[in-house]
Amino acid sequence: MSDIFGEVDDEVRKDKSLVLWNKYGKFVIVGAVLLVAATAGTVGWKNYQLSQAQAQGKQFEEAVGFAAAKKFDEASTAFATLAEGGDVGYEALSRLRQAAALISAGNGAEALDVYDALAANENVGEEFSSIAGILAGYYLINNGSTEDVRKRVSGLAAAGGMWAASAKELLALSDLKDGKIADARTLLDELKQDASAPQGVKARAQQLLAALEAK
Repeated sequence: MSDIFGEVDDEVRKDKSLVLWNKYGKFVIVGAVLLVAATAGTVGWKNYQLSQAQAQGKQFEEAVGFAAAKKFDEASTAFATLAEGGDVGYEALSRLRQAAALISAGNGAEALDVYDALAANENVGEEFSSIAGILAGYYLINNGSTEDVRKRVSGLAAAGGMWAASAKELLALSDLKDGKIADARTLLDELKQDASAPQGVKARAQQLLAALEAK
């Protein structure tokens, strides 16, 4: 009988987690992706400034123009072309923009392949390979399994890492989706107390903790 009651308790916890996820999950992901994208843009812009290759700069601007005009298929193709023929800085930044365009065009599986290839590319800076893993995680949190998410971000959650807070947030969201409320609460509390975590991450952690406490 105790096994039966244990199974019922597990299902109740999972149901509560799904309610919380359905209510707050999309809000968390949108805020997180915007924060990560903004940071990536800053890193990318620094690399862009280092390169004075006029032809590559023009190609990049044209690809950005396609994306701004919501011509995502053209944008993904243009970014891919630049990534294949550009220098290392343009290659990494273009791959990130290519993946974003692919997702906007509804080609998430292709975007995930781009993220994974960039994450495994030893010729680009760690800031780019790491953020590729993080962005893949944010995509997969709604479009894959929690195991898929953990596989890509667990190694990025170590203290001091550039994207450690985002990786830990993704792990907390994965726990929440899996019904592991205690584990999710532990990670969220760590983020709340982490002085080095971005304010956006800390704020989302506080909001989710408040939601968990209210249940």
